[in-house]
Amino acid sequence: MDDPENEAHQRTTEPLHSISSAERRDREIISSERSLVARMGQALRLADFMAILMVLATFFSAYATWRTALVTSSIFAVVDRPFLGVQQITFEGTDTQQPAIVVNFRNFGNIHAIDSIVGAYALVDGKMVKGPADTLSEMDAGILSPNVPHTFYVFMPPDLYQAVAVGKSSLQVHVRMLYKGPAHAQQLCYFERFVYDFRVKVFQASGGDDRCGTDVF
Repeated sequence: MDDPENEAHQRTTEPLHSISSAERRDREIISSERSLVARMGQALRLADFMAILMVLATFFSAYATWRTALVTSSIFAVVDRPFLGVQQITFEGTDTQQPAIVVNFRNFGNIHAIDSIVGAYALVDGKMVKGPADTLSEMDAGILSPNVPHTFYVFMPPDLYQAVAVGKSSLQVHVRMLYKGPAHAQQLCYFERFVYDFRVKVFQASGGDDRCGTDVF
């Protein structure tokens, strides 16, 4: 005969075994879901990180391209343009009735200058010296080829020259050059001031600028 106590014990323990198995399945499902969510989170974080790296790579690539273009344009701006300047200033005809200041200038660049306007005048004791009526304070030099010498004359009265030569008066020469390169895109300028030192009979540079819109005159 069956023992009533054993039957009651079996009926009591069977639901407990069933609930325990269901809980284990639920826990496994929850654990799997959590693991899946964690992996998805890691994947999203990795994707965000890769997106940030791509943005940074794009930014640095654009910056490098901009810097390269800037350096290239700077190189071409220096190489592919003329450079007008004064080579030397001297006196000529000092024993005549028309002593002259001779401004020797040239294009020191590698390409020719166009639309060149060159001018100069003298100041004795701060006052502008008026030359003869048939002389100009500036000239249209047109095209100036590289390394070809050019001259510009500034005449002054003999008495003023004598005063400058012995150091009784001070003399300054202001030179201005306006020109363009072959591209016609930009006006180029040269302004320079020279002071005569009677002790060594030399004109020395005393300030200037190459920015258009400024003038040492």
